Parts: sequence; C-alpha cells; structure tokens
Amino acid sequence: MDRPADENILFSRISLQGDARNRRGLLHTIKEYYSHTEYQPTRQQVEENRYVFFGLLRCQPWMAIPAGILIQFCYGSVYAWSIFNGPINELMTSDPNKGGAEVTFYIALGVLGITAAICGPWIETSHPRKSGIIGLAVFYSGHLTSALAVHTHMISLLYFGYGFVAGIGLGIGYVSTIDAVSKWWPSARGTAAGCAVMGFGGGSLAFSAINKWLIDSTDLPTAFFVLGSLNFALMLVGIQFINPPPPGHNPDGIPMIGETEQQQQHLQHGHQNLATIEEDNRIEKPCVLGTLVVGQPTLHVSLSEALRSRDYWLLYIAFLANIVFCLVIISNLPRIIDGLFGKGRKVPREPPLPAYIAVSIEGGFNMMGRVMMGLLSDVLGRKTTFLLLLTTQIIILIFIPIAIHTDSFWGFLALIWAATVCYGGGFGMIPAFLADMFGSNNTSSCHGILLTAWSIASIGGGLVFSEIVSHFLSHGGKPYDPVMYTVNFMWMLALAVVGFVCCLFVRASIRDRMFPALPNQILRIRIFGRVLRVMCMRNAPLSEDLRQQRRYKKFFDVEYLTKAEEQAAWEEYLALRAVQYRLMKEPNNH
Repeated sequence: MDRPADENILFSRISLQGDARNRRGLLHTIKEYYSHTEYQPTRQQVEENRYVFFGLLRCQPWMAIPAGILIQFCYGSVYAWSIFNGPINELMTSDPNKGGAEVTFYIALGVLGITAAICGPWIETSHPRKSGIIGLAVFYSGHLTSALAVHTHMISLLYFGYGFVAGIGLGIGYVSTIDAVSKWWPSARGTAAGCAVMGFGGGSLAFSAINKWLIDSTDLPTAFFVLGSLNFALMLVGIQFINPPPPGHNPDGIPMIGETEQQQQHLQHGHQNLATIEEDNRIEKPCVLGTLVVGQPTLHVSLSEALRSRDYWLLYIAFLANIVFCLVIISNLPRIIDGLFGKGRKVPREPPLPAYIAVSIEGGFNMMGRVMMGLLSDVLGRKTTFLLLLTTQIIILIFIPIAIHTDSFWGFLALIWAATVCYGGGFGMIPAFLADMFGSNNTSSCHGILLTAWSIASIGGGLVFSEIVSHFLSHGGKPYDPVMYTVNFMWMLALAVVGFVCCLFVRASIRDRMFPALPNQILRIRIFGRVLRVMCMRNAPLSEDLRQQRRYKKFFDVEYLTKAEEQAAWEEYLALRAVQYRLMKEPNNH
C-alpha cells in the first residue's frame, strides 16, 4: 500500500537532515584530524626515547643524520626506475619502446604527494619510528607486488604494486624521516634536512647501477624481489636510530625575537620547557603568544591557520616552479641528448659523453645541491636562498636555447647540471623553510601537502612536455629539431618567473606576517628594509581636517614607516598578544 504524500515528504526531510548531519560530521572529523599536529609523549615514552637500537644505545642527536641518509638512500631508488622501462616493455610487448612501463614512475610520484598530504597530521602526532616502519613495510609490499606483476605479465598489477602501493610507502617514509631528522637540529634545520634529502639523490645515483646489474644478472621478478628485500633490510636498520627529540628541544612555537640569539639561548635552556605538554594543546587555537624561556616570546600557529595563509600558497607555487624543470629533464635527458647531440641528429654521431653517464653526473649534482643549499639557507636565510635558486634557474632557462642553437654540448650539460643543483636545493631547504614559518609542530603536515606540488610537477610537467614534442613530431618535425625543446623551455621559463614573483611576496619572518594592519589597509610590503603600507581612504571614517592633510584625499594614503615607528607598532602588538594569551591560560577567566 502506498504511503500518503505528506508521509513521503516527511521521510524525504528526515533523509535530507540525516545526510546534512553526516556531511557536518565528516567535515568536523577532517577539521579535528588536521587540528592535532603535535607529538605528545607520556613521561614513560620520553624515557624510552632516550635510547635507540632496541634500547641498547643512548640516543644522540648526530645519530639521526646518518640514519636519515640511509633511509632516504633506499627511497631514492624510485628515481632509478627508468632502468626498468626498456626490459619491462620488452617483456610485456616485445618492444622496448612500447608498453607503458614509464607510467609507473608518474603514478608513484603522484601517489607520493597525495599520501603525504593525507598522512601529514598522523605522521606529526605519531612516533617517527612507528610511521617509518609502516612506510618501509608498505614500500616493500609494492616491490613484492611488482615482482608478481612482471612474472604474470600484468601491466595493471605493476601500476598498482609499484605505482600505488610503493607510492604510499614512499610518501609516508619520505616525510616522516626528513622531518624527524630536522627536528633534532633547531639551530641548523636547513643543513640537517639537506643532509637527509641528500640520501635520496644519492640513491638515484647508486641504484641506476644496482638495477642494471640485477637486470643483467637475473630475471625481472627476482630483480624486484632482491631490490625490495635489500631496501627493506637497510631501512629497518636505519629506522632503529630514529627517535623524536625530547620535549622542549624545539621552540614551543615560532620565535619572535632574533633567530640567532633565540637559538643560542634555546640550546642552553631547552629542557626547561618539559612541562609545556598540556591538555589544552590538543585543541586547535588561533595564533597565541607563549614563551620559550623567560623573556623569549613565541607564537603558536595552528595548522588550519598555516594552510589558510597566503604565504603558504605563494611558497607552494614557488616550490612548484623550482622543481618542474628538472623533474621533466630527469626523465627525458637521454632522449634530448640523443636527438640534439647524438644518433638522432641529421648527421648521426656519438655524443661526446654517453647519456647514461650524463644522467649519473646529474644525480651527483642533485645530491650536492640538497645539502649545499640547505647549509646556505642556514647562513643567508630561507627566502634569500630560495630567490637565489629561482634567479639562477631563470638565467639558465634563458641560455639553454642559445647553447642548443650553437650546438654547444658541454655548455648545454653545464647549464643542466647547474639547474639540477637548484632543483636539489629546493628539496633540501623546504622542510626548514616551513618549520621557520609555521612552527616545528606543523612541519610534517605542511610538508606533506606541499609535496603535492611534486606530483603536479612530475605528472603535469611530463605530460605537457611529451604533448608538445608529440605535436611537433606528428606535424613533420624531426627528433633533431630544437624548436620543440625551445617551446618547452619557454613555458618553464614563464613558470619560473611566476615562482620568483610569488617567492618575492612570501612574508618569511613572523614580524612581516603578523604586523598589525590598519583599517582599510589594502597592501603592506617591505621595501629596502622598511614597511610600506597603502590604505584605501574612500570610505575611511576620518574627519574633514584629517582628510585634508592626506596626500591622496579621495582614494589612497601611503605610509613608509621608519625603523622606530615599525618597532613601536610591533612592541605594542606583542604586548596586546601577551595579555590575550595570559587571559586564555587563566582558569575560570569568564
């Protein structure tokens, strides 16, 4: 029997209300998940973290660096995937140039970024050894699945095994290791993170030879099994030396005084902050003022506030622009060398340097850039170093077409290798850049989301490059025609310029980000070390006498603050935030 119309309407409304509650519940769950971004050990866990390697050795800060290098070295084997492309394609289709094995690499990098973005808060709140072991176990599972895939000749299973499963393990292990290492060295975050990431570049260099030896010595399924087992064993040893630093080792927030002075005092008094693990830290708070030690104010920034900051997304674009050029070149350098300087030329010849040696040397420059630029950022500052990287890449992208047109092989390679230093440098210093801007408790989460730029650059950049080359070849172009490569270099140059502009507007220091805004302010920027503020005065509530004194009576007012005026405004702001923080901390202040 049919229900009455009114009853149907009632049931529809109940259903809609249930769906709305479910959506609100899901959004609340996501918000809560991205709100808790701090590892808070118990006193027993703090005591256990004093020892590593199954409790046999006393934990020392220096141990994290070689352990991190070893783990990242194994994860860096993903960059040597191109060695497998030809043999896998030949096994699947009997043609080394067809089969789609290269797609596996793009899937792995895409899944890496997505996994890092999703798992960032969990990594931040978990013990780094726990997340690290899960990451390496999943990475090993991907290798075993890949061995089964090539044994059964199933390319789809290969995509799932190495692309999806190993990509998940890579995303978890990459972020957890690097951020754990950098947290042990708050006064040299760039150098510590750069050393750890250097292992990733070293892995790409070494595993090119290891993979080739395995392929020549055995069949593909056995090669994947041996490679996965080797990585698993080495990483399992390295992860035993990864522990979180004790509470108080890092600033409890973002330091608001001079960095060098703060770091020196922090190293002397860091353990005084052991009692700062409080229950209210589990609840997301807006920016509040705390103290690291007496007289040292720090600013606490929640993850949601960090992700809403325009500075984070400007840095995201700058990082994307920094890495896209070399990500495309890494997978296409042999092809470019062969087409422009080798057997693909109009008059074929052997290139002055074999392509595989050029790729290996590029891996060395990649490794060098990661540690060198991390160290340089500790000296010059993060923003200055990043602007230097982007400026260098812009110059290189201008001169590469000139080197190609003049048939300068060594000039072309020198420019590529210099760009690779900048590429590695971006990865080496970005964890420290994020920790400085948003606090060490948000590093894993912010770093994870930022790594989606890695996915976009590898997949999007690779597709755009291949589409442009395919377009020229399908319309009568030749492999030795430099035009198709020049067009690619031009869009990369445009992106690098956009990245430079975005980095220029990143407010890297806490003072620039939190400097108090005036009513109707539409722009604030630091020029030659002084703050310039622009206000829209059309609707400003000013008296007629005051309005007559303004330079732009109807539209804009411009203020170029002196150092004394800036300092006075900043001290007034800090005093206000200190009062707000004390009121929030006082019980029963209602």
